Amino acid sequence: MSNYQQELMDIMVKKVLSKHNVKPVSDLSDEEKEKVKKVVGEIQSEVEKFLENQNKSVSEEDFKHNNTPQNLEEEVVQPNPVIEESLKKITKSNNDLSKVKTFFNKH
Repeated sequence: MSNYQQELMDIMVKKVLSKHNVKPVSDLSDEEKEKVKKVVGEIQSEVEKFLENQNKSVSEEDFKHNNTPQNLEEEVVQPNPVIEESLKKITKSNNDLSKVKTFFNKH
């Protein structure tokens, strides 16, 4: 991480801690200090990965070669007869659907 980003992060952390009246205490054991360093390091690496991916652009070309299904015929889904019948009834109804009102429950 660059120096200015580290400085901004330090400022923000200090502001948040002072806002919540957190005072520095050095009562952590060596084991706890190591755990905190480990967690901070993991978070920092995740943030850096996120920032790297933020600037990466992905296009359709990236997916054409790797993620194509093997057998497209096997992936065809058969329509549900109940749904098909319901859709026929709705579309062939004599009701005027332009004046249908929708009601929402207020919680």
